[in-house]
Amino acid sequence: MAEEADDRPWRSRMPPVVVPDAPERIHAELDRLSEIQAHREWVIEGLRAHVRNIEHDLELARHRVEELEKHAKNVELQLSGTRAHAENLAEQLAERVRRLAEVEEEARALEQRVRGRRSVRLATHGIFPKVANRSIDAIFALGNRIWSARPDLQRHYPQDHAADFWYWLLWDREGNPDLARVRLPIPDAHLRERVRGGGSEIEYVRSGLVDGWRVDGCLRQGGFDPAAGGALLDFGAGCARVAQYFALYAGRTRVHGCDVDAEAIRWCTDHLDFADFAAIAPAPPTSYGDAQFDAVYAYSVFSHLPEDLHLEWLAELRRITRPGGVVVLTVHGQHVVDEVLAGRALPHLRGPLAAREAALRDRGFAFLPYGALDLRQAGNLGFFESWDLERYGDTFVLEAFVRARWAELFEVVACIPAPDAWQDYVVLRTR
Repeated sequence: MAEEADDRPWRSRMPPVVVPDAPERIHAELDRLSEIQAHREWVIEGLRAHVRNIEHDLELARHRVEELEKHAKNVELQLSGTRAHAENLAEQLAERVRRLAEVEEEARALEQRVRGRRSVRLATHGIFPKVANRSIDAIFALGNRIWSARPDLQRHYPQDHAADFWYWLLWDREGNPDLARVRLPIPDAHLRERVRGGGSEIEYVRSGLVDGWRVDGCLRQGGFDPAAGGALLDFGAGCARVAQYFALYAGRTRVHGCDVDAEAIRWCTDHLDFADFAAIAPAPPTSYGDAQFDAVYAYSVFSHLPEDLHLEWLAELRRITRPGGVVVLTVHGQHVVDEVLAGRALPHLRGPLAAREAALRDRGFAFLPYGALDLRQAGNLGFFESWDLERYGDTFVLEAFVRARWAELFEVVACIPAPDAWQDYVVLRTR
């Protein structure tokens, strides 16, 4: 049987297409697209922020570059000024070098002229001046003859080195016939024992020269030149062991000496006329006037006094020294303390000093009374019987004590620790 014809449009004749859950898929796709859009906007905003940061950094960099350029210009200007200053200094230095060469040339020419005239002048004057002192002038005259006759001495000790020549003259006379008569009187053995503990005559002379030369240097360090004149006191002179050195200046400086040892002072007065000597009492005051001296020195005096007497004598030295004058003193300082405690020196003091070591470190001062003395010369056996040996002994004074207590009376110019491997030297100046 034939099929009937279908007259409907072809689209309506097609079977329906079934799309399951179409609205849900569309919404899901839209959500996904929204998320993509939001992420893209977030990324874009981040990139924009990064660009802004870069632009900010670039702006800071531009400012920094401008600052560096300004600094570079300033540095360049400074360098330019420095170069100009350096060039100026170089020119000044070159001028000074040139002038120095001229001065050296003038000095050589002057030296040649002086050498050409020296022999005539030396024959008349010599290295020592003429002084109004019979014994010293005689020694100076003999020294001048020796010096004028020996060109080697003239080269080694020119005229402005009289002190060095004096040192040589007295030091090297032993065994030298030319120098046998160049000497100051030397005290007897018992007097030498009191000030040095014994030894030969030449050891006595040489020890005095060493200590005198050192004191001379300290006086000059403080501002007193013995060669320029003034009044100088050897406090505790004994029999002039150290003062013999200062006989060199007798023609210009008024030398004085004093001591509590009346016998030693009598010997000095009887045998030495280059200084005025006086005996003093064991405790101050002395008979010297206020501000009488331009300088005072005391070798190995304050090394033997108890603290109260020590301070009393310091005050007296200040009284008799003019304002601005120089005082040079020696003491047993840290070097002697170390030597004694190590048993290398004065072994009989090792135990007593060790017992006081803590107090010495704390205060800077210790005193060990003699109690008794072991003297070998017959002339000294009864000499110290009248002395209070509890008031004399071995005294140790550290720099801290000097700068604390001595500074109350003086300006402390210098503390020189054991330059000759024994006592310290202290240079003071009166205010």
